Amino acid sequence: MAFSEKLKSEIELYCNNHLATDSWYENEFSFIQDMELKNRIIAEFKAIRFAYKLYEGIEATQENLIFEVRNQILAYASIYEAVIENVLSTYYSNTTEFDSLMHHVVPIKISIPENMQHILQEALSHDGKIIVPFYYDRKKKEKPQVRFDDKCRTAESLGLIHKFLNNYGVEVDLPSEIIEIYSYRNGIHIIAEQRKGINYELELSKKAYRRMRPFIDQLKEKLVEDGKI
Repeated sequence: MAFSEKLKSEIELYCNNHLATDSWYENEFSFIQDMELKNRIIAEFKAIRFAYKLYEGIEATQENLIFEVRNQILAYASIYEAVIENVLSTYYSNTTEFDSLMHHVVPIKISIPENMQHILQEALSHDGKIIVPFYYDRKKKEKPQVRFDDKCRTAESLGLIHKFLNNYGVEVDLPSEIIEIYSYRNGIHIIAEQRKGINYELELSKKAYRRMRPFIDQLKEKLVEDGKI
């Protein structure tokens, strides 16, 4: 059974209270030229904040709190990924850093006649292993081969994101922390995170939210400095 209209209105009022206006979101992500992507990012950001307020309002505990915390991490990680990928491909696709990110050197096998393969095998026999002729070539990576941590390090090498001092004078390694957030989302350390428990996840979800501010500020500052926007 659905909530009464009165209760729904109260919940919506609570969740939307103190949240940013539409114009704030538009300005925040003004550097995203792809309008469809920008709208998707904004919608995701709004949904994250609405959900946070909802779970805060019901004072979620135990499995409900864990569910909310994990979804916060997943959602913020997706935004970090979308923004970094878009900024690199939109504004820095002609740089050597981006070119290195998108290409790798791979071995290419050479097919030779069977009789030549036999001669090669006899001449270069090694521990009974089959000897295969190949050469190295530089190839463009398939999209799944471009790792997120490499994208972050490329953004770092371009000066788009970097370490900074927080309000307490403590150095924050922003690129490494964003990689950590995304790694959790990607399930790379799922067993380790189970051992660390809810306290680790809570801290990571807070970090995912808090690092969004310096992340966006650093990107915009560098884009302005480079004359991109």
